Amino acid sequence: MEKIGVAMTDPMVSYLEKQLEQRFNLFKLWIHPLNSDYLQQHAQSIRAVVVSSSSGADANLIDALPALEVVASFSVGIDKIDLAKCVEKGIRVTNTPDVLTDDVADAAIGLAIAVSRRICECDRFVRSGSWTKGDFGLGTKFSKKSVGILGLGRIGLAIAKRAEAFGCSISYCSRNDKHHSVYKYFPTVLDLAANSQFLFVACNLTQQTNHIINREVIDALGPNGFLINVGRGAHVDESELISALLNGCLAGAGLDVYENEPHVPKQLLELQNVVLLPHVASDTNETSTAMADLVIRNLEAHFKDEPLLTPVTYYEKKKLLFKNKTKFQNCSHMLGDCCSALELLAALKMEKIGVAMTTPMFTYLEKQLEQRFNLFKLWIHPLNSDYLQQNAKSIRAVVGCTKIGADANLIDTFPALEIVASFSVGIDKIDLPKCRVKGIRVTNTPEVLTDDVADAAIGLAIAVSRRICESDRFVKSGSWTKGGLGLGTKFNGKSVGIVGLGRIGSAIAKRAEAFGCSISYCSRNEKHHSGYKYFPSVVDLAANSQFLFVACNLTQETKHIINREVIDALGPNGILINVGRGAHVNESELVSALLEGRLGGVGLDVFENEPHVPEQLLELENAVLLPHVGTDTIETTIAMADLVIGNLEAHFRNEPLITPVI
Repeated sequence: MEKIGVAMTDPMVSYLEKQLEQRFNLFKLWIHPLNSDYLQQHAQSIRAVVVSSSSGADANLIDALPALEVVASFSVGIDKIDLAKCVEKGIRVTNTPDVLTDDVADAAIGLAIAVSRRICECDRFVRSGSWTKGDFGLGTKFSKKSVGILGLGRIGLAIAKRAEAFGCSISYCSRNDKHHSVYKYFPTVLDLAANSQFLFVACNLTQQTNHIINREVIDALGPNGFLINVGRGAHVDESELISALLNGCLAGAGLDVYENEPHVPKQLLELQNVVLLPHVASDTNETSTAMADLVIRNLEAHFKDEPLLTPVTYYEKKKLLFKNKTKFQNCSHMLGDCCSALELLAALKMEKIGVAMTTPMFTYLEKQLEQRFNLFKLWIHPLNSDYLQQNAKSIRAVVGCTKIGADANLIDTFPALEIVASFSVGIDKIDLPKCRVKGIRVTNTPEVLTDDVADAAIGLAIAVSRRICESDRFVKSGSWTKGGLGLGTKFNGKSVGIVGLGRIGSAIAKRAEAFGCSISYCSRNEKHHSGYKYFPSVVDLAANSQFLFVACNLTQETKHIINREVIDALGPNGILINVGRGAHVNESELVSALLEGRLGGVGLDVFENEPHVPEQLLELENAVLLPHVGTDTIETTIAMADLVIGNLEAHFRNEPLITPVI
């Protein structure tokens, strides 16, 4: 088909360009514009146009090519194609649906976790060196929140499937009630927003959905709500979005698309509570290749007089354009207070019992301890202070955390110590042998934080593979106006290995399964009930994984379990995620592998010498770094604090501990 002329409107991916050049006589419109003499001389030979989501085919382009027969979109979106003109001239249109569904849904969930858990903000915080000066604030849970989806088509359904694995309740608004769907239907976007904490936009752009996310909808979503747009920029009234974000009327936004791409409103670039991608939701190496192949096959089918693989039935779409307009119209309902009040444990007066708190943790916990006990703050009165030594015999409990637990010195300082309550699931900072010898009870806060750590793990995996924080930096620096960002790597459908199939590991597996990932694991013992493939060694697990998650306890046996051999087994395309403890990973070997290209990327919530992070890690683009905030959401931190209080009260009442360790 070498004599058939095909025009390409703008640079897309080099693979597509090469495939077109091999099969057709390719005209590159960014080199030879429509008004150039060269193109006008060859216009009669051009029978097809390949367009993208940013360029499209308007009436001017269509009229300039009198022999045009088919417009092939390297995108699922067709809003930049003049369908009316195509109808008038009998020009066929194709796009690339299905191929990119999973990637867009992955990006949508990645944006939701990134903005609610403040992943890119955390990454900036660590890279700037701010962690050494103080802790980062809390994020907001994604798990178990109410999710509203505008447009329950292929992409909307894929988002729903993933969100369900996080325990989210799903509702939607679409042109019609999908009676086969198990999700709750709302006839208006306003009703949907008023009943959602996260609102995802995944519908087609039409005249009726232009600015469908207006101020009324944003106000219905409310100051605790998050907006995620993976549809088209014009779905959202950007001026109203910016106003709401600046005035605290919306908690945050994750955007892949904008009204005037690649130009993004300056005020958006300056906000911390937004994550901005440069229209890359479908941009992975794997999907871009599949999309290119589909474009080629559609063109070949057309010129062979065979059925198109993915024709756009725009005649039918045109008839339906205004059919259900009222379904999308907004009504006047406003968002009420949809957040139920947290129930606090009844205050128990034990003011004479001394409780020591090792370091500042969470204001709510500190206040609850002060209300119930005689609280000693060890960061104000250290162990060697006269004040503390005078009161040491009155201290019967210690509250520790992941930073400062209870070592032998602390335990020996308090002769009346009966219980150590950890404000964490981890107990590696507590001298357990010493506690056993002295008969000291130990508690922690498991399960409460399981969902948040699993969410953070999946968020890190998507952030690294899909280059979310790198993309956010790219957009906010203004670089998008100078050119595009490179492709990311798929998360969906990949092989996931998990080191440690406990509560957190199992929660990670459940979420990853919803992304179509195959799951395997390594643990102390084979979990026959799990249904996942078991590997007896971490090296074998890494060799059979594309993503390796570390979620086990830190012991002498698991220290530096991720060593050079494991990293090399994971390989140059592999991605490592650590939400366990920093000492699980040999950091010098990790840094070396990343610098030498022996590992594809890394997402870390923990480090060996917190809050100090190796300087070389701070300079890498293929790393996402969090300041040990895997459990740090407002909701979970309150629940953890309540569990610490509950365990202390149970102990001093001689009742069974809620979450005993020993």
